[in-house]
Amino acid sequence: MTADGAGQRRAFVTPRRLLALAIVLVGLNLRGPITSLAAVLPDIRSDLGLSATTAGLLTSLPVLCFALGAPLVVGLTRRFGVDRTIVASLLAIALFLVVRPWGGGGLLLAGTALIGLAITAGNVLLPVVVRRDFADRQGPMVAFSTSSLTAGAAITAALTVPLAILTGWRFATAAWAVFAVVAAIAWARLPHEPTTAQLEPAPGRRPWAQPGAWVLALYFAMQSGLYYATTAWLPSLLPEVAHVDAATAGTSASVFQLVGIAGTLVGPVLAARVRARRLLTAVVASCWLVFCLGLLLAPTAYLLWSVIGGFGQGGGFAIGIALLALRAANVDAVRQLSAMVQTVGYTVGAAAPVVAGAAFGATGQWTATLLLFAGMAVLMVVSGAVAGSHHTLR
Repeated sequence: MTADGAGQRRAFVTPRRLLALAIVLVGLNLRGPITSLAAVLPDIRSDLGLSATTAGLLTSLPVLCFALGAPLVVGLTRRFGVDRTIVASLLAIALFLVVRPWGGGGLLLAGTALIGLAITAGNVLLPVVVRRDFADRQGPMVAFSTSSLTAGAAITAALTVPLAILTGWRFATAAWAVFAVVAAIAWARLPHEPTTAQLEPAPGRRPWAQPGAWVLALYFAMQSGLYYATTAWLPSLLPEVAHVDAATAGTSASVFQLVGIAGTLVGPVLAARVRARRLLTAVVASCWLVFCLGLLLAPTAYLLWSVIGGFGQGGGFAIGIALLALRAANVDAVRQLSAMVQTVGYTVGAAAPVVAGAAFGATGQWTATLLLFAGMAVLMVVSGAVAGSHHTLR
């Protein structure tokens, strides 16, 4: 290679670009360990003799752990720093992915819970890293990180089943530890530890005492609740309300998830650039309301509603993450605000599928569940119109 070629390569491969790549690698690990297990859940139930309740816990337990683990991440980062905490969490994900399939149901549940707690570090700290290291590019970097999260879920969901056919579900679910190890190595080799000043808490009220933070938490809670409840019940709901077969319902549910990637790419970029951010946040949230009312009033157009709802769920989530970085006063405030909002949001996210199922069980129809979803969407629109403020949360 010539000297000019080497210089051009060094100019292209900058520390910031390497860090951006590392953020994407971390994002790939924040949902894949959950969706990989869900993809082969019938095989797991058959092999281990798990009840339907236990099988349901395998997919809902990590979401509850997201809520429980968020406050712990704040303490860990104060003691060990942002970057060491991220590396340790990735290694923990890899370890528990390798260990959890090789026992009975108890080990599977325990490993899944520990993976959920480890994933929480990435959930909470990626907005911190974006604010710390990409203050001038927050919108695009949130877009990259959230879209990589969605892509990781899609990749593992699509490839775990073929891999399980060849090797069995145990190896197929453990194999994704490779992603976590690669991300940990990439992150550990980057020189991006923050200064001591950035780690010290700045003066100001904690987010739990700020009404503005609670509005943002309400927005994120409605988004999380709608997403996890819809993900759990859409394949069961569509055959009854739209009179389609199970395969068609599954295809529509896949469209709902895949269109979300477009929302994660577009939403945070606009949130960082537009002046009318309140309007933008409310409009994206209204996609959820269109989705719910569409299934209630014109269910035969289910594919259209799945596209609109899919964009709303991806964009709504990404904007919620972007607002954590955009509205906090400093790096430490991002960390505290992220932990508070995600604690509230994922608590609702874990409970919503249960409540939605109970509404159907009590009435025997999906109308009550869709009305519940519509009510949550209204709350999301209203809270989003306030949460999208440019006012700094100190």
